Amino acid sequence: MKYGNFRQMFRVSLALGLIAVGSSVHAETLRIGGTGAALGGMQILGNAFEKQRPGLTVSVQPSLGSSGGIRALMAGAIDLAVASRALKDEETAKGATARLYATTPLAVVTSTATSADAVTTQELADMYAGATQIWPSGERVRIVLRPRSEIDIEILRGLSDDMARAVDTAVERTGLVVAANDQENAETLERLPGSLGLVAIGQIATERRRLKVLAHDGILPGVKNTDKRSKMFVKSFYLVTIDAMSPAASAFVAFVFSAEGQAILASFGHSPVIVSS
Repeated sequence: MKYGNFRQMFRVSLALGLIAVGSSVHAETLRIGGTGAALGGMQILGNAFEKQRPGLTVSVQPSLGSSGGIRALMAGAIDLAVASRALKDEETAKGATARLYATTPLAVVTSTATSADAVTTQELADMYAGATQIWPSGERVRIVLRPRSEIDIEILRGLSDDMARAVDTAVERTGLVVAANDQENAETLERLPGSLGLVAIGQIATERRRLKVLAHDGILPGVKNTDKRSKMFVKSFYLVTIDAMSPAASAFVAFVFSAEGQAILASFGHSPVIVSS
């Protein structure tokens, strides 16, 4: 190889190396994790936020749950956490702060193949307790449960005294499927014929889930419902932060609460929070 050609190749290699180094210096990743039902919304918000900040990547982690996300945030494993509950005193004492950014209706759902369109709270209680094990169309009812600590279970128990007793009975029944996180829950409900469980409308919309949403006590869940039962049967989503936030994390929080961010959430089955200026 001639010396001139070698020198030219060296210059090209050096230039490419400098470009790669420069790219790595300016590249930044914002890590978000926590409750599974909020992750689809975070990914959609993250995609929009990336367009405003070239060189930034928003990385939404697999479901960690609310508590797992908060622990990961405190340990520095992620930059922002999302939770479906308010903070506990011990979490606040460690420096965590939570801000409600949206709510979304909780829906009673089944697989698209199930021949049912509606259910009452009493019918739900009978199904969870095992008193009713067949849908009116003749299909077997397959309950998909969540762990006792899951907020969905707490919300379901709050529907009525009979429902609370039915849920307590269900968690003791053998043979029922228990979904560990929100994604597993939705996937199982999609897959099982005759399935019955709960999924947030916001998760269905952001993840494009193929589920049949049932009218519950004559009401089809939606963000515009204002009756007392609908206001009670919702999930709340919080952004959890710590004092030592990166500039990117701080900017993303501002974006979530901006008119643009809130409009994005509203278009995907969420009721945004009204933030006063």
